[in-house]
Amino acid sequence: MRRPKNKPSTARIDQMLGEASWLLSHAQALADCGRQEEAAAEWARAAECEERVAYLLEADGQDREAAIHRVSAASCCEEFGMYARAATLPRAALSVPLPADYLARVEQQRTRCLVRARKELSRKFPHQARKPSPAMP
Repeated sequence: MRRPKNKPSTARIDQMLGEASWLLSHAQALADCGRQEEAAAEWARAAECEERVAYLLEADGQDREAAIHRVSAASCCEEFGMYARAATLPRAALSVPLPADYLARVEQQRTRCLVRARKELSRKFPHQARKPSPAMP
């Protein structure tokens, strides 16, 4: 039976999974060696790759696997300080039935990232009182 045209090939999924795995390992190795700037760039690449893997898996009907890779992408974003992005990725993962212990860890990750994102945003954009606009004639 032929695979529908809108589904990704197994070979493409396997290739992307391999790339994601390599990027994750490389990012961790760079971080372990104290090369933080290079590690941050690699975490960003790994996050992007994990998101693409998630889309491919979802298109292939592997929703639970896609959720796991979205959580991995969120972890990568968290590693290099993109907390707002790290908080949004698990939301899609939480729409899939997951084991209770994993679900709890994903919710904790999302909550932690939301807190950090709020702090980051409040530092970047401190609340300032608006000046009243002049009355129109």
